[in-house]
Amino acid sequence: MLSATRDWSALPLDVLVSIFTNVGAVDVLTGTSLVCHSWLEAAKVPDLWRSVDMANHNVEKVDEDDLRALAKVAVDRSKGQLEVFLGKLFVTDGLLMYIADRYSLISVLDLIFSLSLISCHDVTNKGFSYLIAKSPLLENLSLELCPRIGGRGIYEATGKACPQLKRFRLHRELFRFSFNYPRRYQEERGLEVMHELRSLSLIGTTVSNSGLEAILDSCPHLETLFLRDCYLVVPDSALRAKCARLKT
Repeated sequence: MLSATRDWSALPLDVLVSIFTNVGAVDVLTGTSLVCHSWLEAAKVPDLWRSVDMANHNVEKVDEDDLRALAKVAVDRSKGQLEVFLGKLFVTDGLLMYIADRYSLISVLDLIFSLSLISCHDVTNKGFSYLIAKSPLLENLSLELCPRIGGRGIYEATGKACPQLKRFRLHRELFRFSFNYPRRYQEERGLEVMHELRSLSLIGTTVSNSGLEAILDSCPHLETLFLRDCYLVVPDSALRAKCARLKT
């Protein structure tokens, strides 16, 4: 006796959306949504695109131009409900500007709460600041190995544009200096305007004792501080006293 075959296309829409949430944005856009009509309809539900993670997948399988096109589709499908965006390698100024402009056209709310960019060498201060200026509710920001984003002014502008920023991670490439990149001299002093920070992670930066102490004084809610490869920081008694109030 043969067992009945399950018709996966007949699953309720909310069940499909719940499943697709765990599949990943790239896989949904390039495979899952192409299976059948009901799966395509589920892949268009805006709730599915509140969080768009395009950093945790095998980028070698998809061309960078295609990834940018897929990211635009994901943003369009969110219908102004995008809350989280993670991008790795393929992100450009143009894509960030597209996200900001589409957001303004579709939504009367500013819902981007979390932004993470990893090894995005084609993103500059221009594209980054364009998006940040339209994301006043941003709470989480991670810039990892993005050498063309930086400088004291850009971080001051970020702190002022995003007054609710609570978690900031900045990961620099050690000893990478070039006229093509923003000047790093005292750039971490721009973090002093991020008064609502709860968590700060600095890796490979040029922050010094005086700069770190100024940040600690300006961010009274800071609870967690992570430093790695910040060789201008020398833990003396004054700095240890400043850090005594931190939880971690």
